[in-house]
Amino acid sequence: MQTTKKHDKLVIKDGWVICPVCEKGKLLLTRPDTAVRNLPRKCKRCGQETIVNIEAPEPASTVTSA
Repeated sequence: MQTTKKHDKLVIKDGWVICPVCEKGKLLLTRPDTAVRNLPRKCKRCGQETIVNIEAPEPASTVTSA
């Protein structure tokens, strides 16, 4: 069994979360409003498991000042 490692930053290229270990594998396809917490994902290229945390952006306010 491989150990799970936590990394500080994830790289997102073209909407894909890139593996922080091998930097070549794609772990997860995301959208701009994606929010994920403690999601384990295993890289198909290197086999390492990574915990993915993505915070959702704050919603834009629709209130306008007059």
